[in-house]
Amino acid sequence: MGNWEDLPTDLIITISTHITRNADYIRFRAACSSWRSATDARPHHLPRQIPFLLLSGDAFTFYSPTEDRSYFVPFPSGSHYHFLGSSHGWLFLVGPTTSLILLNPFARTMITLPPVVEIPNLFDQVTPNDVERYRASMSRGDGALAIGFWKYLLNKGKLCLDSGSPGFWIAVAFLKSGFAFYRAGDKTWSHAGRYWQFADAELYNGKLYAITRGGILSTIDVAGSFKETVVVSSSPLSFSQDISFYLVASAPDLLLVVRKHSDTDGYRKTVGFEVFKLENGDQGWTRVDKLGDRIIFLERGTSVSLPASGLEGCERGCIYFTQGYEPYEEDKGMEIGCYALEGNYTRHLLCCDPDAKSTCWVAPKWITPCLW
Repeated sequence: MGNWEDLPTDLIITISTHITRNADYIRFRAACSSWRSATDARPHHLPRQIPFLLLSGDAFTFYSPTEDRSYFVPFPSGSHYHFLGSSHGWLFLVGPTTSLILLNPFARTMITLPPVVEIPNLFDQVTPNDVERYRASMSRGDGALAIGFWKYLLNKGKLCLDSGSPGFWIAVAFLKSGFAFYRAGDKTWSHAGRYWQFADAELYNGKLYAITRGGILSTIDVAGSFKETVVVSSSPLSFSQDISFYLVASAPDLLLVVRKHSDTDGYRKTVGFEVFKLENGDQGWTRVDKLGDRIIFLERGTSVSLPASGLEGCERGCIYFTQGYEPYEEDKGMEIGCYALEGNYTRHLLCCDPDAKSTCWVAPKWITPCLW
């Protein structure tokens, strides 16, 4: 038998199209140069993947629940970055000095965004508490010297993609005062929204929907003027500091996932969830009692909804979550769990050291692998 690298190109291509896991596809292309050159770097045949858990450590450590194993990717050139969110396989990071980047650790691709200091209205709602938190982190020596004040002014960041417009994407930075947007090809950030604190945003049916921490839902004209239009003026639940909002595109609906917290011995714990769907014509929210064959993964950036059929090791109708609090609360315990909406119970998952510490991030985060 001849060498494996001498297999006919059409046979290599045929074999590659039968691979269904990202990790296996990466291994296949890494076997030799001829296999790599014969196969597509953008394997669109791969199905949606169960998200990995991004764990603490001195490198990007990704835990695969389906394989029960971890993958390690070095940090970019020894620099310190603070995690703001993950979306579609990309990490939104704030780095040394004032840098902001989108990083795909699987494709080893980086997009440099305009720096933090160029975001309009960034300092509009700086409070004495922000200053005290910054001073406290400086005195602890926890890496804030590199990140500076910025992680207290940016609640999170995400990448929004429009499936109906290939190549169109926007980066969204959640400020203490409104939104900042950066579209592909722009030179500067744009500010949008009233002087509210937004909890989440999601592209859905060609519109960007955004919800405030008080439950007001708006659409943002991201293709033009960034004008904000309120479409639902009231929350399905009374405002409380003990709830958090997530917008999730779950075909064919836009869902609002409400996460409920409680404080126990100084630690915030998740005690349950409620789910609502947006009625046609933006007519308000209707409660959802079951997810059917869907699974939701709550991420710090973009939460994802996947069909349970064919996803090994996942329970249908469940919400998978990790700790999802403010950046300055990341040292207040660790949570990894699975909540059954229909049964109203939580199953806690433990797949890493709960006492793990890191100079960058402590609590695990879901991230959906993407090879490009």
